[in-house]
Amino acid sequence: MIRRGLIIALFALPAFGQETGRTVDFAPTQILDLQFKITDLSGNPVSEVAGTVQDLQVKEIGNEVRIDLNADVLFDFDKADLLPRAQETLTKAAAIIKERAKGTVQINGHTDSKGDDAYNMKLSDRRANSVRDWFRTKGGLASFHFNTKGFGETQPVAPNTKPDGSDDPEGRQKNRRVEIILTKG
Repeated sequence: MIRRGLIIALFALPAFGQETGRTVDFAPTQILDLQFKITDLSGNPVSEVAGTVQDLQVKEIGNEVRIDLNADVLFDFDKADLLPRAQETLTKAAAIIKERAKGTVQINGHTDSKGDDAYNMKLSDRRANSVRDWFRTKGGLASFHFNTKGFGETQPVAPNTKPDGSDDPEGRQKNRRVEIILTKG
């Protein structure tokens, strides 16, 4: 009985407005174009939310394996001390090195273009050494031979500025990295 009453009510509702001669005006439809922008505490745009940043990328080129580590996952800004959250990423990289490396493992540090060239060169070198030290002491790679080198901002993989000359935070983020290069075993 309740169903029948509900069905009748649904059909009667449109007729109700017609019988009284009233027209029902609905509010005009408005489509909102919502865009959300994520910014850091200084108000600068951030391209990715922390936690969604890809921490590690592996590429095989011929007889080489290249592991790119996102420096924003490994280090705080302007620091070479590894963050606690870096352990998971470094553990993944260590497993690849153990399984695939034959011979010397090269670790290269890179920065973006913010700051003094000489300072960035030293910072990138200290970061490469921090990664090497972690592999030796905590990553189970004490018997492996490592070479480290800091390149500073000299080998960008993305532009640090946009075509109009303004800052490109996404490009700078891609340039802050540590590369591990090994010969496949």
